[in-house]
Amino acid sequence: MKTSESGIQLIKQFEGLELEAYQDIAGIWTIGYGHTGPDVQPGMKISEREAEELLRRDLKSREQAVESATKVPLNQNEFDALVSFVYNVGAGALRSSTALKRLNKGNRIGAADALTWWNKATVGGVLRPVLGLTRRRAAERALFLTPTQPVKVRDQKTLDDNTRITPIEDSPRRGNVAESRTVQGAAIAGGAGVASSTMGREDAQELHNLESNIEDGTGLTEVPNAMGDGSAPETGDDGTSEPETDDHDHFGDELEDGETTETIGIPSDERPSKHEVHAVEAQIQFALLILIVLAVLYVIYARVDDWFKFRR
Repeated sequence: MKTSESGIQLIKQFEGLELEAYQDIAGIWTIGYGHTGPDVQPGMKISEREAEELLRRDLKSREQAVESATKVPLNQNEFDALVSFVYNVGAGALRSSTALKRLNKGNRIGAADALTWWNKATVGGVLRPVLGLTRRRAAERALFLTPTQPVKVRDQKTLDDNTRITPIEDSPRRGNVAESRTVQGAAIAGGAGVASSTMGREDAQELHNLESNIEDGTGLTEVPNAMGDGSAPETGDDGTSEPETDDHDHFGDELEDGETTETIGIPSDERPSKHEVHAVEAQIQFALLILIVLAVLYVIYARVDDWFKFRR
């Protein structure tokens, strides 16, 4: 397949014509319609006819690159647009581009849109959009999508090219925000963070209060015994210890107003330790922290994966 005259005119329009050799922005010696190579030397001059010959000779390798890279049939306008694209960015860029991947999957509209992403260049060490590249990509996209034959409006096979269909506005966006992997990962991380700060708080507080009561001597208190098991020995009238009747011994202490308070001897091996409670809570929070880290890594992976697939 050969580039048509309209395709050649598009290339000429954006390449410009220089009949005397010059160094482009990258310092490469150039002449004619963007022709480069070892044959271009400083001080070299050519005619417009020679520039035309160089252009048509340079097109052959670009045409071969497009034919070898594409796996779907192309019409003339699609072919011309891709040749112009390769003439500017190179065959290697086409082979690695999202535009080619989409085209070979049959997504022609997506491929045309992806051509416009190649509008940036490094200028002064900064990557930024270039107006000339933006205009060229827009022209190539328009040519790529231009039908080569008049549309037969009654033919259902040409429905894709029919412009009489009533259009509606549909701005680019996700159909459902829940479909965003970034939102999903953030929700997991946020949920794990909330759980980390609240899980086990009530139980830990209850055990903390019990421990504090025991230490302060209020409410249920511990009465140590000589055996060291935390239960209090009972003594008879003769001062001897009475046998234990239960695991927890009860003592009645009479207050001044006639009321009594009950003291329960709690064996030390049954009383939870603050350190044990805090250790369990720390383990839970560590597990949730791992979940948060995994969720954040998932978000990063999703963004990188989107970039490689869609280059945005």
